[in-house]
Amino acid sequence: MKRILMAILAALGICTSCSASDVNKLSPQQFNDAVNTDSMAVVIDVRKPSEYAEGHLKNAQLLDFLDEAAFDEGIKNLDKTKHYYIYCRSGRRSHNAADKMQKLGLTVYDMSGGILNWNRQGLPTTTE
Repeated sequence: MKRILMAILAALGICTSCSASDVNKLSPQQFNDAVNTDSMAVVIDVRKPSEYAEGHLKNAQLLDFLDEAAFDEGIKNLDKTKHYYIYCRSGRRSHNAADKMQKLGLTVYDMSGGILNWNRQGLPTTTE
């Protein structure tokens, strides 16, 4: 019964294990503008390596959120004076990653709608 209730709540977009989050969200265009004007910007792609290889933002560093041990180790080593602009495929992983990173005292900006939204806006990606 509990599983059914959890599934219904999830389908309604209600997360029973989530707390209110104040993650800074930016549209793809705002994200692009900020990255291009913020001298402290570091772009992080939190998707899987196979997704990254298909196309990513220029100069984005890969830090796979689904590889929990590697992600946790990676964010421990980040410079707290930098500003981290993160994205994923659709926005779910990057939101969770941003929340986790903020709790460590990092300044984080999350792209709304992920790279799917970025691509819909016609913004550039690379495979290099």
